[in-house]
Amino acid sequence: MEHCANHPNRKAISVCHNCGEAYCEACLVEGNEYYYCRKPACQDTMRLESAASLLPEVIICPSCSSELRLAKEERVARIFHCPECEAYLDFTVNPPMVLKDKKYTEVFSSRNQGDIALLKSFLDDSDIDYYVSGEDFLAVYPLIQPAKFFVRDDQVDEAKGLLKEFNANLFGVSRRKNLEE
Repeated sequence: MEHCANHPNRKAISVCHNCGEAYCEACLVEGNEYYYCRKPACQDTMRLESAASLLPEVIICPSCSSELRLAKEERVARIFHCPECEAYLDFTVNPPMVLKDKKYTEVFSSRNQGDIALLKSFLDDSDIDYYVSGEDFLAVYPLIQPAKFFVRDDQVDEAKGLLKEFNANLFGVSRRKNLEE
C-alpha cells in the first residue's frame, strides 16, 4: 500500500480523483462518488461534481406539470414523489421517468413535529420507501392538516409493525391510556 503524499509515515487509504496522488484519511474529502485531496484545484473539481449531481431547487413534474420545490435530500437522491399527482419520479435518467408501478398507502398521520421526526428516522433505518405529504403545511395550518405518511404497498406490513409499538403524541400528550391505571 502506498503512503500519504503529505504524511509519509501514514498509509494511504485512497487516491485523489483529480490529481491521482495517494493520501491518508485526514487528507481526503469525500465527494459524491470519489475522494479528493485538499488542493484548491481538486476541491474545485469536487464542487463541480457535487453541483452537477444535484437537481435544481425547483423543478417541473413531468407527469402533471406542477412546480415542485425539492428538499436537499430529494435533490441528491433524484428519486422522489410528486405530492400533486401522486406520481413517483425518477430523475436519475434523462429524460426523467414517471414510475407508475409503485403504489403507496397512507399508514400514519400526525400534527406533532416530534412524532414526525421519530417516524422518519424509524422508516429510514428500516429502509422503508415512504414520503410525507403535508409536512410543510404544519407551520401554516397546524390544527387543520396533519402530515401524512405514505409507504410503498409492498412494505405496508413492515411499516405497520414498526408503528404498532410507536407511542404517538398529540401536542406532547400521549394518546395511549396509562398502562398502570
